[in-house]
Amino acid sequence: MSCNGCRVLRKGCSEGCVLRPCLQWIEGAEAQGHATVFVAKFFGRAGLMSFLTAVPEPQRAGN
Repeated sequence: MSCNGCRVLRKGCSEGCVLRPCLQWIEGAEAQGHATVFVAKFFGRAGLMSFLTAVPEPQRAGN
């Protein structure tokens, strides 16, 4: 099942999704989707994903 961030970006979601842990602190599926769209407007979809993957895994949210 896709996380709310991937669902909004219409992107495939995997078990190692970088968006899922970043959105866990936001309550509600709709709010997670809105947050993803808001950030993606600034960075673009590809820019958002490369920005998140550039962060070392121990420093990502949820770890």
